[in-house]
Amino acid sequence: MLICWQHSVIPGLAQTPEYALAIVHGNQEAADVRIKRQSILTRNDERGPAIVVFLIDEQVLYRQVGTAETMRKQLEHLIEFSMMPNITVQVVLGSGEHDGNMGAFVVATMEDRSEVAYAETAIRSITTDDPADLSVMARTLVDLRSRALTQEQSRELIRKVAQERWT
Repeated sequence: MLICWQHSVIPGLAQTPEYALAIVHGNQEAADVRIKRQSILTRNDERGPAIVVFLIDEQVLYRQVGTAETMRKQLEHLIEFSMMPNITVQVVLGSGEHDGNMGAFVVATMEDRSEVAYAETAIRSITTDDPADLSVMARTLVDLRSRALTQEQSRELIRKVAQERWT
């Protein structure tokens, strides 16, 4: 299971090819690698598809990446993704006063219930299984989820932004 917090862009596992290409400044190879990672969401092996919770800051819906059409398609794609039984999408309302502002991260829970976290910084990415780090991220996730809309409310907001802002 993956819990992804993103405060600046749509998470890579939920990006459309056009959005991904804009994020990586036209580097087709990098965009293709990013999109290929999404296969964990639909895999049919013994592990089954990954269970993913996407927590997305409200401002991500308004921050233009690529063209208006790219944004509209991306938000429509996010709605479609949220209909999959293994995916939850929740929008965190944009008050801006929470520990999630410290940066985006992903917490992965393995089959043995161990956890590892991944965070990207301007300098490098960090992977950690340090209990102190995981504790901070767990507290941050509890706070973010308490600020998040339900999945259905999130779909409604995403749909509204796609129609009103990006068409």
